[in-house]
Amino acid sequence: MGTQKHKLEWIQALRGLAALMVVMVHSRSILMGTAAGKGVADHVLLPMAMGVDLFFIISGFLMVWTTRDFDGSNAYLWKFLIKRFARIWPLLAVMTPVALVVEHGPGGLLDRTLVLSYLEGLAFIPHNPDASGIYFQMAVGVAWTLCFEWYFYLLFAASMVFGRWRYVAMAAWFALTLVVIPLDRGGHTLHVAEQPLVAWSRYANLAINPIVWDFVGGMAAGWLYGSRFRIGSTAMIYASAAILLALLWLAWQPLGMVNFFGPQGWGAPLTILFVGIALLAKTDAIKVPRWSVWMGAISYSLYLVHVYVFEVLQRIAILTPLSHPAFEITLFLTRPVVAVICAWVVFRYVESPLSAWTRERLLSLRMPWGIQAEGTTTELSNHS
Repeated sequence: MGTQKHKLEWIQALRGLAALMVVMVHSRSILMGTAAGKGVADHVLLPMAMGVDLFFIISGFLMVWTTRDFDGSNAYLWKFLIKRFARIWPLLAVMTPVALVVEHGPGGLLDRTLVLSYLEGLAFIPHNPDASGIYFQMAVGVAWTLCFEWYFYLLFAASMVFGRWRYVAMAAWFALTLVVIPLDRGGHTLHVAEQPLVAWSRYANLAINPIVWDFVGGMAAGWLYGSRFRIGSTAMIYASAAILLALLWLAWQPLGMVNFFGPQGWGAPLTILFVGIALLAKTDAIKVPRWSVWMGAISYSLYLVHVYVFEVLQRIAILTPLSHPAFEITLFLTRPVVAVICAWVVFRYVESPLSAWTRERLLSLRMPWGIQAEGTTTELSNHS
């Protein structure tokens, strides 16, 4: 399958696309001042929030693909958790106080209640599921997705305890948390914003939320990608995906599908598209532009940084003598560009070295089982 399969450049490209989509959906706020701008914001930019579903599908895929050499050992499990932690936590730890200062000023660092709400995000704990639905009223707004990511990583790691039966264990857990428990509670739904909340545990709300099906869809795609199954005809792949998407579009309203996250929304068509892309990648039919691979590399920095770049730029722009329409257009065009530049700087000088340093320090520690966790897997650390 050539070097493209090994490098997973197509995954990096999709990751960059997902980050850009999230950036654009957040940039739409500046257009809400006029009827025309609001129309663009609501009908063109808002659906780009599906970049979150794409992130989750990619995550599910990568966890299957990058752990295909799992040897059943505790050492592998420990290294897996370290690499996952080092991938997402260090940059979040840096951006959390930055976010606090940007949003509340330096004095916010002295507010104990405020600081606690930000620290909960560092522990990947949903702050207040009842206040803002799936967004959990997180202090660092985009960190709601990281709560789901970390839950999925912990679940994936726990399944490794079962050795070669790990996917059976995960399937049983998904059946319990996504089907049996919701049915027992009388509120089973695939709509992520309508899932009845668990009152006794904020964290349990992650396990029963239907958006977890995005990860499951990505895992299925990862299994298919690594299997012997192969469609040699690219025309057949395109036709199959097009037919499935057309059928879903025709059944959209009868099925109660919505323009929102999860399997009853954008997650379903994105999963179909992603599987089609994965099958095309198996045939080396995808040519990935170099810039998209670069964008994928900085995607996590872009995801965490862009909101605060937007906020700072807006405060600066307010001081300029631009008219209202010019103000909107200028900010709408410049904020994403500046965010990408800032994200590259953060990736180059903060995320990449800090993640590598954290990973190496933790891998040098003695594991709880008394086994030294040595070495790294380049593909896992670079692409997952």
